[in-house]
Amino acid sequence: MSPAPLPPNEAERLAALRAYDILDTNPESSFDDLVVLAAALAGCPAAAITLVDAERSWFKARIGLGVPEAQRGDTFCAYAVLQPDRPLLVPNAAEDPRFADFPVVSADPAIRAYAGMPLVSPEGYALGTLCVFDHVARDFDAVQQRSLSSLARAVVTTLELRRAGLRVREMALTDVLTGIANRPAFLDALARAMARQRRDDQPFALLYLDLDGFKRVNDLHGHAAGDAVLREVAGALSACLRREDLAARIGGDEFAAVLVGGDGREIPHVAERVRSTVEERMKAQGRAVTASVGAVSFLAPPTNEAVAIAEADALMYAAKTAGKNRMLHRSIGVAVVAEPA
Repeated sequence: MSPAPLPPNEAERLAALRAYDILDTNPESSFDDLVVLAAALAGCPAAAITLVDAERSWFKARIGLGVPEAQRGDTFCAYAVLQPDRPLLVPNAAEDPRFADFPVVSADPAIRAYAGMPLVSPEGYALGTLCVFDHVARDFDAVQQRSLSSLARAVVTTLELRRAGLRVREMALTDVLTGIANRPAFLDALARAMARQRRDDQPFALLYLDLDGFKRVNDLHGHAAGDAVLREVAGALSACLRREDLAARIGGDEFAAVLVGGDGREIPHVAERVRSTVEERMKAQGRAVTASVGAVSFLAPPTNEAVAIAEADALMYAAKTAGKNRMLHRSIGVAVVAEPA
């Protein structure tokens, strides 16, 4: 048995699949219903909506199949995505040299017949298949093929509706000016970090930033110059964080960040790097703008979101009162960790 070759556009195909943010999500009735209908229309005991990932075929919905995913090399669907413009029909897998050695073909009960309709995105990428399986060798007539093709298009429509919903949500949680998260997104990330800490005892940290000298930029140079400063600060903040952290503009010239994981010892160094990066970028643009930063490592859960925010906000104002362009940090839950030199 040789695994199916990769499509020539495999990298782009995988990027298209992941743009739907659907892999490993919970069951959804809108997909489950389509699988049940596919099995009934084809007269088959098993059916699935299969998404072909880099090394696995993952079942978004399934009926008559006992596992949630399979190795990509052991699946018919890995072949089906090679030809997005046509179904893959296998009347008898035991007699097909591509599939005769598949574990599911020699299993009990064995898969003998397969029909897979490629799920083709609007951009032309085969994301996976709507497929049906039977335990006996058989053909699929023209009516069944047309019906399954129609259902495959319905699956793609459902995927597109889901992706559109994700885009709307992303827009609602993005600060239009800077492109980073906005206040609602920040509050959502904070709530999730607190829930994760209570569940898994995973620490998190908050950074609060307020710009020093920003009003003077607006007053002397206009709001367009002020907007450019805000975008540059957003870029500086994002550049200092990891992919799993969240940078946000929470209003005016105030920024915040939620940092997850770690043991708290790295937080003052990250916060100081944010402060110094803002200072360096503003100097490069000839702007007398700096940042006062308050950073709090929560090694024990705060009472609620308001308490967590108040702790970081108070440190930020203390930094401002102490002379601006500085970072203050504290750790809650254990002894204060070492500050950066």
